[in-house]
Amino acid sequence: MTIFGVSDHGPAYWLPGDHAQPGTQMAISEMGAYVAEAQELKARYAGRIEVRVGIEADWIEGRAEDLKRWLNDYPIDYALGSVHYALGTNIFNQARWQREEPEAVFRAYYASVVRAARSGLFDILSHLTAVESYSPPLRPELAAELYPEVADAAAESGAAVEINTSGYRKMGGDEPFPNRTMLRLLIERGVPLTFGADSHRPQEVGFAANRVVALLQELGVDTQNAQFFRTKRGSTLSVFPTR
Repeated sequence: MTIFGVSDHGPAYWLPGDHAQPGTQMAISEMGAYVAEAQELKARYAGRIEVRVGIEADWIEGRAEDLKRWLNDYPIDYALGSVHYALGTNIFNQARWQREEPEAVFRAYYASVVRAARSGLFDILSHLTAVESYSPPLRPELAAELYPEVADAAAESGAAVEINTSGYRKMGGDEPFPNRTMLRLLIERGVPLTFGADSHRPQEVGFAANRVVALLQELGVDTQNAQFFRTKRGSTLSVFPTR
């Protein structure tokens, strides 16, 4: 890897207190030190590895202005936009599927993804089909209804979409986030794609990169000619062009 993006989970800016969710997200007071350390790494590895300083930011309904102010406070190269909540519950909470109507959850999640994309706050849209990690299967008819609007919003946003390989771990199969069905729609619309391992441990860095290349080739993407994509914050990212 010659271009490496550092993008830790940003703090739970929408909850009271400095460190509302320890174990999953940094404290609000840690954000400055995190960005400073990442910028120091960027300088230290200049000429060997191009380090990009990013943050994974939660899209929370009704808190777009708070998120915008918070993102603008720090010198980052890119912001990953993630939807982790639907109907007030984390999408990775497996118990929810025992008590909630799956279709209502799917509709709420994908509506939030559309709004996140249209907010204009993000340079990369993350793990777009992650709500399906532990869920009952999404009916093809419902996917055909919900997926195109997500792909349209991504195309209109000017953001890239991350192919997140944690899908292989969470789904226990051969689908990343987004899955093949969503990827085909994104490719049809010319959305640039980038790679993310969602690594929470050092040994997961670069996880399944070869599988992503093979998948993109299967879907007709030229993986030999990555291009630079300019973020809203004036930096560049390496992406697979789809047009």
